[in-house]
Formats: sequence, structure tokens, C-alpha cells
Amino acid sequence: MTDGSPNGSSQPPATGSLRIAVIGAGPVGLDAALAARERRHRVTVYEAAPHPAGHLRSWGHVRLFSPWSMNVSPRMRAALTEAGRPLEVDEDASPTGHELADRVLDPLWALPALASGLRLGTRVVAVGREGTLKHEEIGSPARSGRPFRVLLTDPTGREWVEHHDVVLDCSGTYGNPNPLGDGGIPAPGESRLADRIHHRIPDLDLEGEDWRGRTVLLVGAGHSAQTAARDMAAFASRHRDTRVLWSIRRDGPDWQVQDDDPLPLRSRLTREARAVAEGESDRVTLLPGTSVDSLALEGDAVQVRLRRQGADGGVAEVDRILALTGGVGDHTLYRQLQVHECYATSGPMKLAAALLGAGGGGDCLDQTSHGAESLMNPEPDFFILGDKSYGRNNTFLLTVGWTQVEEVFDVLDQRT
Repeated sequence: MTDGSPNGSSQPPATGSLRIAVIGAGPVGLDAALAARERRHRVTVYEAAPHPAGHLRSWGHVRLFSPWSMNVSPRMRAALTEAGRPLEVDEDASPTGHELADRVLDPLWALPALASGLRLGTRVVAVGREGTLKHEEIGSPARSGRPFRVLLTDPTGREWVEHHDVVLDCSGTYGNPNPLGDGGIPAPGESRLADRIHHRIPDLDLEGEDWRGRTVLLVGAGHSAQTAARDMAAFASRHRDTRVLWSIRRDGPDWQVQDDDPLPLRSRLTREARAVAEGESDRVTLLPGTSVDSLALEGDAVQVRLRRQGADGGVAEVDRILALTGGVGDHTLYRQLQVHECYATSGPMKLAAALLGAGGGGDCLDQTSHGAESLMNPEPDFFILGDKSYGRNNTFLLTVGWTQVEEVFDVLDQRT
């Protein structure tokens, strides 16, 4: 299938009747591609980065809380064994992102059966239905009889369209960070100063000179921000000309240390981050109950006006901002499809309702799949899987992703 692609097609013949597009070459996208190949469908995987698992590699230096046993699907293990590269690791140890990519993802994407359908450096811009607009054929079987039109672009700016029968959006939340401003909207000046704002945990072993001697505003209170605060505190203790101002929205850190946590690295991080927030490091200053009101460039420094519980919180002068405020999936990809989103979480409505009915959150280890029905949208044969399917709910677990893939392909099997 070429459909105007500049890369052509060298995929092996397939006996399955479906042309399947997978958006994203991360762990869930990989498992989906393996499932499609098992069933002999024609699968094409689009990855915007120049290498597989671009998001995972962006924080590859960070060690996961969860062990190897929870981060490699049964399908991946079987494929590695079949390729003569069985995974031999301490299943109870936790890998870094780079280790997971090096040992599992990259070797599998390099297999000819998958590599032939992997389009690196290819970004999905939008997905629509051929000859049908969003408001047409509502609830009609006619929609499912028309292929998806997937608009693509590459780093040269070239654009083209490819056609598919099924689209699996496994693109996650990377590249769509939440804004800094109060109320979840961009702060005045945020867009203009985007080059001073960083959205990933820095690798201080490799990038230390970029952060040394800087005054950094760290914004966020989740696990990523806690990791950055801990690492920056240790870095600043060695490089005393480095300073961190840590802004969190709440009046103080409300993270509870669970001594019997089945994920010991998680409880360790919470304990260490609390110590930093409570003043263990004289190079980190906590700014509780604050939000970013506006940004302005004054000479070489960024002046950040803060709000403290609705009142003026003063001005901080910093060199750069580390915004670890989370993210949400890019819904503009399917703007022209009939996708029912939750008004609060931005996740698919049926799954969001199931999560809410199950308590609305809880610990990630308590998460289970809610069945194939929860993954279905009014748009036939379009599915949002993986982290993106949870919207703003941050309790997604990869093992749930593996189950989602299996459930979706069980549904697709009924078509063929």
C-alpha cells in the first residue's frame, strides 16, 4: 500500500482483510503492531520522532517505579524469544526508560515484519473519513464502510494522505503539555518565552552545564516534578551557584509516604521529595500555594509574576522554567471524527465514566481494564488506547494497555 507515501511500501503479503494504522511507536503501539501482525493484517505505524519510542527516550535516563515484569507484554516476550533474543533480566528490578527501549522496543521494531511498516519521522496531523464530515451519517453503518483518511507530514514539510480501515491512537500525552497559567490556560508571555520553558526531567549527567549556575523555577507537584526537585537539589549541592524555586499549587506537599508500598522506588521518591520540600536543601525554596500569573523578559532574565491563592505572590527572576505540570492527549487529531470525550478528563467518554464509577482514580496498581465496550467511540473502528485513553487521569498502567490491545483485536476479529 503506497497511498502517496514517500517511503513506498515493502510490507510482506498479509492474509488479514484490514488496513490498520497505529499512531505512536511506544510500548502500547508496539504491542498493537504485534497483535496486528499475529492476525496477518496490514499494519502501518506512524512515529513522529526519528526513532521508535520518541517519548520514552525523552526521559530515558529516569528509572521507572514499576519492575520489568510489569513493563513487557506477553506478546513482546514471545516475539523476543522467537527472534532468538529472549529477555533475561531481574524481573523484580526496575529499568530506566533507555534500558526498556534498548532491551525490548528497539530490537522488536528492528524485526523485518515490523520494520517494513514502521514510518519514523512521520507525524499524523489529522484523521477523517473519506467523503464524510463529522456531523454526517450519525449512527449510520455507512460511516464504517468508508476508509479513514490519515493526513501525514515529515520533517521536510511534505504532506500526503494514506487510507486505513482501522485507526488505533496510541500517541500518549507527549508533546501536549499543560500550560503554566492559573486555571489551566497559558500565562501571558508563555508562548513568546517558550524557548526558556522546558517540559521534561533534565538529564543532569549529560546536561549539567546547561543548568549549572542557573536560577530555575520548577512548577508542578507530581512524580515528575518530585523527581526533578530531588535531582536538582543534589545537583545544586555540588554546584552552589545553582538555585531552584519550586512552585506548587497546594498549600504544601500532601504526598503520603507508604512504607509498605509494593513499588519501593515510589515511596523512596516521595520521602526524598518531601525532605526537599521541607527545607533539607538550602538551594531549593518551596513556594506553596502559588501559580504563574505572567512571564516577561527583562534583559537576560525571565520575570515571573506569581499568584498566591488569588492574591499577588510577588515576582521571581529566573533564568529558565522547568514546567512539569503534566499533559493530555492531542484531541485535534480526531477533531473531524465522532469521538465522545469526557468534559472533565478529555478521555473517551465510556472509559472515563467507567473509571469514575470505579472510584475515579486510586492507585495505579489497582487499575484494571473495563472491557472492550468502554473503548468504543461513536466513530466505528477508531480506538484510543494506552495512556491517552485515561485523559487527565494519571493512574494508567501499562498492563492495562496490553489488555486494551487484546480486547480491541477481539472486536476486530469479529469483522474478519
